[in-house]
This record gives sequence, structure tokens and C-alpha cells, in this order.
Amino acid sequence: MELQKPVFLIGFMASGKTTLGHAVAAALPGITFVDLDEAVEAEEGCTVAQIFAERGEEGFRALESAMLRKTAMPGALIACGGGTPCRAENMDFMLSAGTVVRLDASSGTIVRRLLEADPDKRPLVKACMGSPELLKQKVEQMMSERSRHYGRAPYTFDADRLDDEQQVADAVERFHKLYLQ
Repeated sequence: MELQKPVFLIGFMASGKTTLGHAVAAALPGITFVDLDEAVEAEEGCTVAQIFAERGEEGFRALESAMLRKTAMPGALIACGGGTPCRAENMDFMLSAGTVVRLDASSGTIVRRLLEADPDKRPLVKACMGSPELLKQKVEQMMSERSRHYGRAPYTFDADRLDDEQQVADAVERFHKLYLQ
């Protein structure tokens, strides 16, 4: 399969962008998966958390924006960071360069996934990770703030069910039929 334009996966942290992206690329030859956070880490030689600590969120977002443009090529399936589309110029770029699909997961699903994740990989919510109640409040606040940016995506994909192999396989099949044929 050859994608003529890049496909961008956007959505809140822990919505399943990386999980779905890896699975789609593994199932469909010719698709190159790029996790934007991992690409920034590889380029910079340090973690996203270290970049946040040393350069702040704005410093990270500048690196992320540059990497977005560098990796956007035909055949690429790009899992964007949760904040990537919140810079208007990034969303404008993605909409003009390829297909933008928003992965939607409920706040309950997001909180559950975050509580199972490494807190050091989630610098924006790390301070709340010890308290499910505080984490839920923070997630809902951030989701609300970001909804207008995420809402610009022309396509939406339900990502609440990506928690076991069968759910991921079913999601890959649905995603392929909806966006890659």
C-alpha cells in the first residue's frame, strides 16, 4: 500500500495514537510509522521530559513543529503529540499536507491509561499522577482547552477500545477501511 500523502493521528495524550500507528504500520506494508515524540527524542538525544525540564514547553513545541514538517512525506503515518495541533500553524500545515484523523477516547479511558503509564513520560500531568481524582480534573481541563484545536480534524476515530490484541486488530481493520483505501 502506498499512501500518496501523510496521515496525521492527533488526539489527547494516551488516546492510542502510538498503539494504533504501530499496529497499522505492522499490518500494512509500505506505511512508515513515525511517533513524533520519539523522533524528537532521537534527534535531540534526550527524552521529552528532559527537553521540557531544560527548555520548557515552548522549546519542546518548537522542536516538535520542525520535526512534524521533516517527517511529513508520502507513506508516513505520524502519531502527533497531544499538543501538536494546538499550534495553529501546525494544524494548518497538517490539513494542507495530508489527512488528519482525530483519535477520540473518553476522559475515563485516558485517565485509566495514564495511571498505567510511566509518569516520567507525561510531563504535563506528572504532578497529578499520584491522585486519580486530580488527574481526572487535569485531563478534563486540558481536553476542554484543546477541543477547539482537535475539532478542526475532518475525520474522527473511536479509540476507546485499544486495550488488547483483538481490539487493536479490529481497530486496524476499521482504520484501514475508513482512511487508507
